[in-house]
Amino acid sequence: MQNTTQLQRRAWLKAGLALATLSVWLLSRKVEAAAWFTQAFEAKQTSQVMTAFQATAVPVSPDLQIEAPQKAESGSVVQVELTSKQSAGSIRSLRLLADANPTPLIASFELGKQVLPKLVTRIKLSQSGEVIALAQQSSGQFQQQRRQVIVLEDGCAGSEREEPFASSMKMRARLMDDALLGKQITELKIIILHPMRTGRSKNDDGQVLPAHFMQLMQVVLNGQVIVDAQTGTGISRNPYFTFYIKEAKVGDVIAVNWQDNLGYEGHGQVTVSS
Repeated sequence: MQNTTQLQRRAWLKAGLALATLSVWLLSRKVEAAAWFTQAFEAKQTSQVMTAFQATAVPVSPDLQIEAPQKAESGSVVQVELTSKQSAGSIRSLRLLADANPTPLIASFELGKQVLPKLVTRIKLSQSGEVIALAQQSSGQFQQQRRQVIVLEDGCAGSEREEPFASSMKMRARLMDDALLGKQITELKIIILHPMRTGRSKNDDGQVLPAHFMQLMQVVLNGQVIVDAQTGTGISRNPYFTFYIKEAKVGDVIAVNWQDNLGYEGHGQVTVSS
């Protein structure tokens, strides 16, 4: 049950992306975002997150894999790759948790049938513990996988330089042939400049900096939402994502838009290249 006070966030997508060209506007005007799942993202324990998603007695599956370092010198930037051996369209969502973080849920990705169940991102880890991947199949059944990561330095607190907010986005979409993923797969890389403050870090004067983090992101291909993502404070500064897409052709335009907890938003587009 998502917090209905967040429903006004739909307006930022319903109104369109206000991009430079009419073609991109036509792509984005159809996009609607679900409300940020407050109950799950603000839960303090992994069991509470699982309950919020109605994921109980979830089996560990060898089909689901987590690639992450065994030891992280700093928990502020830890690259993680989630992969399911199942085909595109068979996995409805991939969710990422860190059991030892103050709020375990890091991100939730709803995947369209064109998107392979494989993604890369960078996360924050407050201390050593298990990184958890939770996959929901199109049938509604859940699977999970876990990987222990040793963290030498807290990545969720510490000190930060307080700077005026400014954001931009860099994207690349490249058609490729991959021995494992298959032929004509588009690799989409996204980097969004954003501080992603947790609300637990401090400035140089020792004052706690308020939370400021991206909450919603959507990827749109040919007028259809193919990735509907919700993120929390556990995504690293300057969020980075890689997705793998079927059915995209050279020349297709992919639009990406996001919004954060303070109402700031960003929009971008990229053309698929060979």
